[in-house]
Amino acid sequence: MGEITILLVDDHVLVRQGIRALLEEEPGLKVVGEAQTGDEALPVAFKLQPQVVLMDVHMPKGIDGITATRRIREALPNTRVIMLTMLDDEAHIERMLEAGASGVLFKHDSSDEIIKAIHATSTPGAPPYLPARLPDPLRKRVFMHLNNPNKETAQLLSPRETEVLTLIALGHTNKEIADRLHISIKTVEAHRAHIIERIGADSRADLIQYAVNHDLIMRGMP
Repeated sequence: MGEITILLVDDHVLVRQGIRALLEEEPGLKVVGEAQTGDEALPVAFKLQPQVVLMDVHMPKGIDGITATRRIREALPNTRVIMLTMLDDEAHIERMLEAGASGVLFKHDSSDEIIKAIHATSTPGAPPYLPARLPDPLRKRVFMHLNNPNKETAQLLSPRETEVLTLIALGHTNKEIADRLHISIKTVEAHRAHIIERIGADSRADLIQYAVNHDLIMRGMP
């Protein structure tokens, strides 16, 4: 087996430099490119077609890591994406894997864990990689959720996200939703972004149609 080619995507230069230095010491691994935003990652990935992308989830400019992962996987199905995150809640992990990630790592995981994940995800037919430190019950729930062929898209939304989507579809502004649910406008915006990601919406019309299809509002309403 030849060298495993890797693209690093993170908005922090020091993080990229540290990971590059780590990987370049490991035989069989080769960093072929870097990007600091999701927008930059797409053309670089399409040009280089690396075997593995190490992708930061949260980047302040442009598209986030989840969106970038989905687009890379759609265009390059043979490229594996390992997502790096600070959050280890179940819904967040599911969202990353549903976007097409082949593995999830946490930014405080060891260097050995990173190298192990790269080799594991590069093996054809390997299941998504999750760090060993995750509790077994959580790991089982995540894989059950991903492998359930009968799950409805509606199940991807939390109860709060369902409330926000319903109010959006009914024509309420972010401020009106925030006031009604007693949350901040920034929180409403975050929920809206997650909803759009989870259901693949491109416009408010898509949100309304989704709400109608899942009986959140009646047909004929705004």
